[in-house]
Amino acid sequence: MFDIQFLGLLNATLQAATLLFIAALGELITEKAGILNLGVEGMISIGAVMGFITAINTENILLAAIIGVLSASIFSSLHGFVTVILKQDQTVSGLILTILGISLSSMIGKSYVGKKLEVKIYNFRGASEPNSILEVLLSQNFVFYIAIILLIIVSFIFNNTLFGKRVEAVGEDLKASNSMGLNISKTQFVATCVGGAFAGLSGVYLTLSYVPYWSDGMTSGRGWIALALVIFGGWKPLRTAFGALLFGFLEALGPRLQTYGFEVSPYLIKIAPYIITIVVLIVLTIFKKGNSGAPKNIGIPFFKENR
Repeated sequence: MFDIQFLGLLNATLQAATLLFIAALGELITEKAGILNLGVEGMISIGAVMGFITAINTENILLAAIIGVLSASIFSSLHGFVTVILKQDQTVSGLILTILGISLSSMIGKSYVGKKLEVKIYNFRGASEPNSILEVLLSQNFVFYIAIILLIIVSFIFNNTLFGKRVEAVGEDLKASNSMGLNISKTQFVATCVGGAFAGLSGVYLTLSYVPYWSDGMTSGRGWIALALVIFGGWKPLRTAFGALLFGFLEALGPRLQTYGFEVSPYLIKIAPYIITIVVLIVLTIFKKGNSGAPKNIGIPFFKENR
C-alpha cells in the first residue's frame, strides 16, 4: 500500500504532465519540419477558450473538443502563412502569435469568466481515492490515454516511415530536400497546423478537465514550458514525455511542499523547468560538442532561388 499523499501527488503529476506533453509534442512536430513557433502559449489559450465557450453553449463535450482543436490549428496557420509563404522572421511571428492569442482569448472569453461548466471530460474510471499506482493509472482522464497513443504514433512515424523521414529531411537540409523533389512549403505549413492542433487539444484539456473553468491568463506560462520541454527532450518524443513527467511533477509538488514540511518559494518551483533546461543545454554543449539534437535548419526560411 502506498501513502495517500504519494498517490495524490502521482495523480496530479500525470494530469499536469498530460497538458504539457501534448503541447510539447505538437511543437516538436513543427520544429522537426524546420519551423520555430513561439506562439504555443497563444494557441493553447485559443483552444482553451473556444473549447470552453462551445461546451457552455452546447453541452456537447465532443463538439467542444473538436472546435477547440480546430480553432488553435487555424490560428497557428497565421504563423504558417507569415513564415512559410511570406518567409518572414519566425521568432517575431511566434511572439506576436502568443500576444495575439492571449489578448484575443481574453476578449472572446470575457463574458464567460466565472461561468460554471455543466459538462467536462471525465476520467476513465470513477475512483475518487485510488489505493494503488495501478488505480491511479486506470483512473486518468481520456486525454491522458490519447496522449499515450499520440506518443506511440508520432514516435513510429518519425522512426519507421518514409513520411517521417521526409519531414525530418526538410528540417535538416532544405536544399537537399528541395533537390529530392519534396514540397517544402506544404510540409512546413502542414506541420505548423498540426502543432497548433496539438496545442489546441492541450487547451481543451485545460478548461474542460484540468481546472475546469475559464479566466484570463490561465495558461500561466505552460506554453513556454512546452517549448522548454522540446529542448529538454532533444527533439525526441520519448525523452520529451519523460521531461513532461518531470516538469509535471514540479508543478504538482509546488502546492504540496508545505504538507511535507518544506518552506520553498512557489516562484522557485515555477522557474525550475527553465533552469533544468539550461543545465541540460550546458551538459549537451560540453559532452556532445553542442549537438543538442535540434534540426539544423530550424528557423531558416527557404528560398528556391538559393539552390
